[in-house]
Amino acid sequence: MMLENNSQESLQLPFEFHYVPDLDDTFIQPGDIVSIDNSLGMVICLCTKGSIDIKSGLNDYSIKEKEMFFYSPAGFLRVFNVSEDFTGLLIKPKLDFILPLISNLLNVRSQMYIRDNPKLTMTDEQYEYISGLLSSIEERINHEISSEMDERRRMVLTELIKSQASTLFYEILNQYLINQPIELSAPDRNDEIMQKFIVSLDKHYRMERNVAFYAAEQCLSYSYFSEIIKSKTGVTALKWIISRVIIDSKQMLEFTNISIKEIADSLNFPTQTFFGKYFKQYVGISPKEYRKRC
Repeated sequence: MMLENNSQESLQLPFEFHYVPDLDDTFIQPGDIVSIDNSLGMVICLCTKGSIDIKSGLNDYSIKEKEMFFYSPAGFLRVFNVSEDFTGLLIKPKLDFILPLISNLLNVRSQMYIRDNPKLTMTDEQYEYISGLLSSIEERINHEISSEMDERRRMVLTELIKSQASTLFYEILNQYLINQPIELSAPDRNDEIMQKFIVSLDKHYRMERNVAFYAAEQCLSYSYFSEIIKSKTGVTALKWIISRVIIDSKQMLEFTNISIKEIADSLNFPTQTFFGKYFKQYVGISPKEYRKRC
């Protein structure tokens, strides 16, 4: 079944479904570089047939039939190989919809584990169950949107579909926990601080490299904020920021043909020289040398 895009828009749902490849067969091609909208909490790619090889961040992944892949909104995704029979579904929940679902169940360490291990291989039974939930949401949207309804009923329908979507995402998380057990503990106030930092970092790292900015966002002192981040992840807030900037720098050097000066500008460095020194300090070689090696 094909979900109609205008159905999703008219109901103003906090998620989108996109089938790939699309009708003109150009949605995903080998060599494509995909940037991800920061308003999204994540993108879930479900391979329904064939296979696709991608690079997310600095890691390579091969996604086959009945496998899911989760990727975050920051950075690029590079497509390498797409089998001739590849078909899939992209599920795109909005950040303000998916974040509360995740934060209520998973502490930061568990969220980081999923971020570092973003692939889920499902059994036939698991795949059929997830597919059934997806079909149920599609049928509800496509059937109801075709009928006449007033604004009050439209609001009720939207909330009903959001509830179905919540069930879908909880079930995806449930399948992940079955296949890759994670030691769960209840999220606490510090997990919330860390989660907000990660979200803010994904949005602002290109403009803000100062820990004080992220502490002030949450009305916390520099020292207290830094202590919480270090205690939750074992890594300082400054190292989180540096890592995010360096990963993005490497991706732009490797995946794009834009000049080093343009990369420096996009990351809000005052000059190309300053960016070069920053990059070499943490990578060990200059941006130019890194690009040559890639």
